[in-house]
Amino acid sequence: MSKNWIRIISISGAYMALLIGGAFATGQEAMQFFVAFGFKGLIGLIICGLIMVYTCYSLLNAGRNNNLKTNEDVFRHFCGNWLGTFMTWYTMIMIVAVYGVMLGGVGATLEQAYNIPIFIGSSFMAICTTITLLLGLNKIIKILGIIGPVIILFTISSAIITLFDESSALKVGINLATSLDILKASDSWLFSAILYSVFSLPGLYGFLPLVGSTAKSSFEVRAISLFGPLLFTVVMGIVVLALLGSIKSLYNVEVPILVLATNVFPIYGSIFAFIIFLGIFSTVTPLIWTVCRRFFEEYTMKFNLLAIFLTLICLFGGNLLPFGKLINIIYPSIGYIGIVLFISLIFKDLRLQRN
Repeated sequence: MSKNWIRIISISGAYMALLIGGAFATGQEAMQFFVAFGFKGLIGLIICGLIMVYTCYSLLNAGRNNNLKTNEDVFRHFCGNWLGTFMTWYTMIMIVAVYGVMLGGVGATLEQAYNIPIFIGSSFMAICTTITLLLGLNKIIKILGIIGPVIILFTISSAIITLFDESSALKVGINLATSLDILKASDSWLFSAILYSVFSLPGLYGFLPLVGSTAKSSFEVRAISLFGPLLFTVVMGIVVLALLGSIKSLYNVEVPILVLATNVFPIYGSIFAFIIFLGIFSTVTPLIWTVCRRFFEEYTMKFNLLAIFLTLICLFGGNLLPFGKLINIIYPSIGYIGIVLFISLIFKDLRLQRN
């Protein structure tokens, strides 16, 4: 395999790892954005995947063609000076909030799987994340490029086996989902799909352009933009179908994916809790890196102290509410900001095309 394809697969894996996070790996994203709407949620997922391909390409391409060194450079490039500055600060605050949600997700997962106290599980994740932050961006990309495909493999295998076992119940689940009391990201299936496709943009704005600036060719940018988002969408689709097939037994649990894995093989369910741990780790690390990098250079004492300080704040804040409730409060609000960033991205690309 050529070095170009190795790099394409690695960066695509890092992209998927960043999107996976605690809400995907636990199944909460699939439940609230797609499963709750039954068949219409599946249509929304297709729309979501197409939007993600476009945003990934645009951000990578902007990083490759412009001298964008920080997340603030990226926001100003797409949104202008005033709105770009506001978005920079808002996004950093939201990233810190998501960090707290992810740490809470770890605690919920480890408690459900191993009866480990929530705060202990969250603290372990906080330590792992902080250590990785101190290694720098290049090491983070390499680590995520490995973790992403591993999580995808374990998640999709659990979902596929469940689909075979519950194929007869899938149609019933699709019809039943809309009548159950499931937390929804929005009352509209279409708006939920749009929210999901753009709610990761605040984090991707600070990450993908910096990765794109290291791209070797336009082919590399196009390949990553197709491979990463489309594979992620396919995996999410399989997870959504699996959850719909077992909707009666897991619509009201905090970590529905863990229920699926445990139903397949009891021992495998215990292993899958660790996979969820990796999924949460793979998202919080690059996100919080973008915040710390905004203020200080890597490998400096100030960078390290800020990383530790933010981790401590999020560790305590992330355990104030149940995991599912935190996601329902914070994630949709980030999606609204993501819509603004998405519109800004489209207008910037249209202006460039016109020029």
